[in-house]
Amino acid sequence: MRMTSGILLIAVFAAAVSVHAAQADVKPAQLFTDNMVIQRETNAPVWGWAEAGEKVTVSASWGAEAATTADKDGKWMIKLQTPEAGGPHEIAFTGKNATTCKNVLSGDVWLCSGQSNMEMDVSRCNNPEEEAENSDFPSIRHFKVVRNATKVPAKDCAGDWHICSRETVKSFSAIAYFTGRDLHKELDIPIGLINSSWGGSSVETWTSVEAQKDDPLVKAQIKMYDAYAAKYKQRKARNYFDKAIKEWKEAVKKAEAEKKSPPSRPTPMPDPHKHKNCPSNLYNGMINPLVPYAVKGAIWYQGETNSNKVSKAEHYRVQLARLIKSWRAVWNQDLPFYFVQLTNYMKPQSKPVEAENCWPVTRESFVHVLRNVPDTGMVVAIDTGEEDDIHPKNKQDVGKRMASTILNKTYGKDTPTCPIYMTHRIDGDRIIITFEYTGSGLAVKGEGEELKTFVIAGADRNFVWAEAKINGNDVIVCSDQVRGPVAVRYAWADNPIDCNLYSNEGFPATPFRTDDWDLTK
Repeated sequence: MRMTSGILLIAVFAAAVSVHAAQADVKPAQLFTDNMVIQRETNAPVWGWAEAGEKVTVSASWGAEAATTADKDGKWMIKLQTPEAGGPHEIAFTGKNATTCKNVLSGDVWLCSGQSNMEMDVSRCNNPEEEAENSDFPSIRHFKVVRNATKVPAKDCAGDWHICSRETVKSFSAIAYFTGRDLHKELDIPIGLINSSWGGSSVETWTSVEAQKDDPLVKAQIKMYDAYAAKYKQRKARNYFDKAIKEWKEAVKKAEAEKKSPPSRPTPMPDPHKHKNCPSNLYNGMINPLVPYAVKGAIWYQGETNSNKVSKAEHYRVQLARLIKSWRAVWNQDLPFYFVQLTNYMKPQSKPVEAENCWPVTRESFVHVLRNVPDTGMVVAIDTGEEDDIHPKNKQDVGKRMASTILNKTYGKDTPTCPIYMTHRIDGDRIIITFEYTGSGLAVKGEGEELKTFVIAGADRNFVWAEAKINGNDVIVCSDQVRGPVAVRYAWADNPIDCNLYSNEGFPATPFRTDDWDLTK
């Protein structure tokens, strides 16, 4: 279901809940519907609603059964022992009425979240027609959580499970699909992809209020949204939007007459307390309803929205670590958590260190989380971006690297991951950089033996282009212009040029710096 139908879906869903409640029907949560994937070989929580005090029995075609009684609010929950990978199965829900969830597969379920580069579907990536033509994977299922920003934690979500096919795959999250496809091929098990994402969203909106209540930045944001909400008038906002639409239509006619690109359509101004970036709103509306659905792990692609200031980019490491901790707490398990480091974007690098260093700092924050938060993994995407488009179309390589990293870290396969800077030492006029996760060894991509995009500085902190060569799992960096070097940086720009340090398996090394100098000055 496409995003444009989100409002209608929410309205229909709300009406359905109301009708079911009035009739006291047993109703499972929306995740427990036809074509679902349930996490294999675990005690999977299953829940829903019925009349208060009503006995509810859940029985599965593989032989598992459990019963409980709805609480005073009509909520019920049981745990169902799930089978090994396979299917199809059925799950029956029985109380005063009976309903059945059909075509259920048992496999591994991945929660896929973040902003627009996670939300971006297959239809907008490279070669969509070819991808659709080769998408006959009925054991891959995709559930898109309908957008919902709310200050009050939602009990349920809207959305449906869709079977992967030529007709459906173009609406799947591209990152989720390309990751899931490779996992399915390698593991030969069903894969469920729960896509809960929203373009332009910040990390703090995906984190619970409780988990970030002491964060000064978040406190300031909440205060700001509260102040805007106090002044918000729906009628005034509607009049403003109507006027903007009228002006936009006139501008479109003028652009068409002049054969120019039309301006973007205005969007209505929402109640600030219903804004997607009001802290915790998307957690409340799009994560809370999923808890505690059994999942194998989480995949995260976000960070662009938090990269407009160096201070915010530095704080991102704190916020992402807090989000991971909070999700693991509510799921009551150490969810493996994987993320995509930001791509190359904006004006290409022209000098050793650019004036604007926000995106490199966010990339560094991802590495910080990788090193300091257990059971995490990172994909480097520094070579997949586009100068003029924050939504690069090459999602295939990112998905390939993500699946390979997951197979290595979660499933114990001997698959490659991206090389990561580990440590350095100064040896006279050289600095020697050591990497980990190098696979069968480091390599220069393309022609020649010299690495590009390395810069080096002495105590004066004046960076110059450097000579860099591979020596085993090390890179030796030097420059005739710097005697007594103290720091090295690699690919330290929003859009670094000629990043050519890779593993032999074709996975790019992460951008990094060896110094800890204050970047806000």
